[in-house]
Amino acid sequence: MTRQIAVNLYQEIINLRPEWHDDELMKGTIKIVMTSSSDDPASFQLHHTTKDERRTLALRLKDPKDELQMVIVQSMRLTGFDVPCLHTMYIDKKMQGANLMQAIARVNRVYKDKPGGLIVDYIGIGQDLRNAMAVYIQSGGK
Repeated sequence: MTRQIAVNLYQEIINLRPEWHDDELMKGTIKIVMTSSSDDPASFQLHHTTKDERRTLALRLKDPKDELQMVIVQSMRLTGFDVPCLHTMYIDKKMQGANLMQAIARVNRVYKDKPGGLIVDYIGIGQDLRNAMAVYIQSGGK
């Protein structure tokens, strides 16, 4: 839900799997994608990326042969970002309507032997999803 939570989660994962971390953009199993500024705390500095660097991370993520397997995303890349090999999305913030449908569609693509995706819902989006589906169905899928 916040950039601080994203950084804390990253650190907890790295505490368990230190080999997943790498300071280099083109290396490492896990990265964070979030906005950044020069006023951010020191703990955020490792995760600062430019627009071009975020584009590079997106290309890495789209390559199923790349070692990048997990990206913690804070308020970015939920819609309009298609990576068919992605299989799991953990949702920890409220989304509604088309944004919710598009976010779920990101991981629900079939790909090679992947029949669909897994959504792990930490906040209870079931009713929001039902509402979004109703609007989609009533509009004839448009």
